[in-house]
Amino acid sequence: MSQLFTEGRIRFDFPDDWTVCRPEKSAFYTRHFQNFCGGCKEIDFLMLEPGPRTLWLLEVKDYTSSSRKKSLDLLDEIALKARDVLALLLAGAANDPQPNRGVGAFMIEGGLPKKIRVVLHLEQPSNPSKLFPGAKIPVDFTQKLRQKVRCIDPHPVVVSTGSPHAPWGSTWVP
Repeated sequence: MSQLFTEGRIRFDFPDDWTVCRPEKSAFYTRHFQNFCGGCKEIDFLMLEPGPRTLWLLEVKDYTSSSRKKSLDLLDEIALKARDVLALLLAGAANDPQPNRGVGAFMIEGGLPKKIRVVLHLEQPSNPSKLFPGAKIPVDFTQKLRQKVRCIDPHPVVVSTGSPHAPWGSTWVP
């Protein structure tokens, strides 16, 4: 058995024993935390791997059918989202009015993680064109991501669908 979640056109298959949280679907995030300090962002998936007690922060970006339109650098966006979601977890554990579900329950039930991992799931067009150029990714992208998030994860990972570097599966939604 597994846990299936869809983000855009990608389906993720997480192990059964993991706890998975979608902050955007949390009432505490949407009603309270989203507008904190002028606006906070969230990571697409939070997963707690029980054995090593690793908290995975997974951000999904799909540029296969549209190009990036935000002026904020992609690496800065990921770092800001990671920072905001870590603050969300602490605030949710202390103040979430729905103690049996949501981000508060995710943090309380799972306990403090021993390790935090940052993962970018990035899909690019296989044949970039002027219409669908994908994101402008520098050659040293992973190294620059490492510099941005090293205080929480010195070894962030960039994966795509079918990548063997993630401990979960991902496929395209038909």
